[in-house]
Amino acid sequence: LGPAGVAREEPWSRPKGLLEELYYRGIIYRAYATVADHYGEVYFIPQELLAPLQDLGSEAAELNIRRVPTPIRIEHDGSALVEDLLAFLVRIRQSRISASPRQRTLRRWPTLDKADLGPRLLGGDHPERLALLRRLLWRLGLLQDQEGILRPSPRARTWLRLPDRQRAQSVYLAWRDDPHWDELRQLPSLQFRDPNWQTNPVVARSGLLSVLARCPAGPWFSLASFIEALKHHRPDFLRPNGDYDSAYISDARTGECLSGFACWDKVEGALASHIITSSLRWLGVVDLGCGGEADETTAFRIAEQRWPLLATKLELPEATEGSASAVLATVGDDFAISIPVEDTMYERYQLERFAEWQSQDVTATYQITADSVWRGHNAGIKTVQIANFLKRITQNRAAPAVLRSIQAWGGRFGRATLRKTLLLRTVDEPTMQQIRSHLKAPDLLGEALSPTACLIDEENADELVEQLKDLGIWPLVGD
Repeated sequence: LGPAGVAREEPWSRPKGLLEELYYRGIIYRAYATVADHYGEVYFIPQELLAPLQDLGSEAAELNIRRVPTPIRIEHDGSALVEDLLAFLVRIRQSRISASPRQRTLRRWPTLDKADLGPRLLGGDHPERLALLRRLLWRLGLLQDQEGILRPSPRARTWLRLPDRQRAQSVYLAWRDDPHWDELRQLPSLQFRDPNWQTNPVVARSGLLSVLARCPAGPWFSLASFIEALKHHRPDFLRPNGDYDSAYISDARTGECLSGFACWDKVEGALASHIITSSLRWLGVVDLGCGGEADETTAFRIAEQRWPLLATKLELPEATEGSASAVLATVGDDFAISIPVEDTMYERYQLERFAEWQSQDVTATYQITADSVWRGHNAGIKTVQIANFLKRITQNRAAPAVLRSIQAWGGRFGRATLRKTLLLRTVDEPTMQQIRSHLKAPDLLGEALSPTACLIDEENADELVEQLKDLGIWPLVGD
């Protein structure tokens, strides 16, 4: 705008964006300069303003968050979320969970909604937590659709081989940078009048974490005082544009429109509290402290081992093959296996191919049975492979009686074969002969039981039906 336009329109009263507002407030200036290989118009902050602005946003700025004594009851999730991702991968590998085209389009797997892990689920079974687990399976690329069946992906093997700390960071990053996982929509206290109204959950989490990163790990802090500090230092973490007057959110209980900054506690404050007490707790970043008559969450602390997760910039190293020789599991004469949990996730994933999970804490316990080895054999794991694997993870200290028993069990397997097949039956012998003579792929037909009946492998059913239709023979398909 020229001088007359500036005087007439007074653009400083209604700036069109952040850049324009900063310019008219005298915080940034306009000039022509050379920056790297660019020459032209630039905007810059004068050095006289830059120093105090940097001090204002520095780590040293006092948050005034109240420290509190150790709470009466502590909720500590630790690595439970990562361990439950392993449990889901094991369940998916052991089951035949279908993945329909619609599910693949939506990039989510509703068939996992009813997957009951029972005692294998180490963390809570809160619906939001289970939904986050399912979301992370996709975000991390741990699943693939293999001919309509859900299976662990090749990337899952790489992820399972990561050291524990890198794996935890990968899960944290998948959550932190997910644009479609929105904790605001999970709040039961809020109702959204316009379902299409959106905020940016990545920006919201980034703003909250930038303040949380200024809290040291270890001490207990009052949750209420942290929310107050967030309100003072970063009130716009959810709505950076400062649009608090939008009438898109209302109180789910009363229907009251939550418009204006006066409703910050019910929207931004509730969201910050929810992220800390749900997502960050489940990720193992924070521990929660409960107390008082209502046994509500009143305090939190940043877990020591999760402090690096709150850094503003994280670099995840490439996956490296773990050293199997460092693993020292024990296999007793009672066929029980004990293995440390730390940095052994890939080995434990392999163990569950032929052993039954029993329990875990610092150490995980598995039980080898004839039935579990038989299931592994049916999945393609030979008994000699099982024996070699046990020798490796025990550094050749597996009980000899156990190895001999596994070898003996292997001699029983495969003496009979049981598989799912379909029966093709024709009304007469000429029809069956027509089918055998004119099929484009005769190998779709299995063993003949009679002149008018033969077996069909289940996996060939769809292709056979299409070829029969091409021959003008439309089969009656029944259970």
